[in-house]
Amino acid sequence: MLNQVNKPEAKSIVFKWKPEDFDFLLKSCDFDDGVKITLKYLNDKDAKILEAGCGIGRVVKYLQDRGFTDVNGIEIDRESVDFQNTFFPELKITHADVLAMPYPDNFFDVILSYGVIEHFPDGPDAPLKAMYDVLKPGGIAIVTVPSFNKIRQMKYFYRMFDLRKYNFIRKFFGKKLLKKNGKRFSFYIDPQYGNFYEYRLTKKQFENICKRAGFQILESAPIAHIDGLFHEIGAPLVTFKDWKFKLSKSGKLLNKLFSSVPFLHNHMHACVLKKV
Repeated sequence: MLNQVNKPEAKSIVFKWKPEDFDFLLKSCDFDDGVKITLKYLNDKDAKILEAGCGIGRVVKYLQDRGFTDVNGIEIDRESVDFQNTFFPELKITHADVLAMPYPDNFFDVILSYGVIEHFPDGPDAPLKAMYDVLKPGGIAIVTVPSFNKIRQMKYFYRMFDLRKYNFIRKFFGKKLLKKNGKRFSFYIDPQYGNFYEYRLTKKQFENICKRAGFQILESAPIAHIDGLFHEIGAPLVTFKDWKFKLSKSGKLLNKLFSSVPFLHNHMHACVLKKV
């Protein structure tokens, strides 16, 4: 069944990429853990590949430059698609929504999705199921989401004792009230207050979502540990410039130590999935 879509309406958070960052983003694929896992499973250069939510197209371009002949991408942000269509017209990137992809069922051999399904306010189940539908039986999907790792869980617990966030106290002192993101799911929402941005999932939550969609899990791994160190601790242990992280000596030591504990400080969680 072909999913017809004429004018995609964003049902997820739309991230705005900067065209001037493209060269840095392309180079970042060399040390991106999600891309490394992808290359481990891509054995057929002629496989029909889709990146669902391809952003500014860095991975589509990266794979095509490495000899993969049929790499496709869809992206909800019109400006990112226009950039790619203008400067890299040879790339097959289409303006479309993950929830309404213009492809028939059982069409792709491989689906890639890096940090996408967590941005849907209605939850990650629907976009993941949409990817399942357009994947061929026996096909592989590689999907990553932000991890609600052990450090984040501890920080969340201690934030419960921060009295400044409670509106009855803020009201008493004449402070502006905070808008708390609705908790329709048991997933952690980031940020907790203000406009919704993303869900962060525990290992078990993400794996259960993958199973609900119908997938068999081939590999489940914590990734992007340096990113996690940057987000949770930051400078001077780790700095970020031109889409590349730089660790201090202390940062390298701490990252190695933390990495010995699975899902302690990883920023992302990758699952390699098979449609059965």
